[in-house]
Amino acid sequence: MNEEGKGRKITFHCPDDVAERLDKLAGKGDIPRSKLVLNMVEMSLDFLEATQKVGVLHIALLFRDAGIKLKDLSKKWKEKKSISDLSNEVNKDMK
Repeated sequence: MNEEGKGRKITFHCPDDVAERLDKLAGKGDIPRSKLVLNMVEMSLDFLEATQKVGVLHIALLFRDAGIKLKDLSKKWKEKKSISDLSNEVNKDMK
C-alpha cells in the first residue's frame, strides 16, 4: 500500500450518494476516505490483473463445462439403480 501523501494525486467526481457511502464505510473503519478508496482500488486492480492472467473467458468456459458434466451426471444418476452402476458409467466417460 502506498503511504499517505506519497505518490500521484488522482481526483475524480462521484455522485453524492456514493461519496456518502464511502464516508460511512470510512467512518466505520476509522480511516480517511482517501485511504478507503485507495484500498478499494488496489484490491480491484489485484483482482482484475489476476483474472486477466487466467483469462475470464477460460474461467467462464470451465464453469460451463462443469455445469454440463454435472447435468449429464445427474441424468445418469437417475437412470442407474446403484452407485456402482453410476461409478462404472463415470469411469467409462473418463477414458
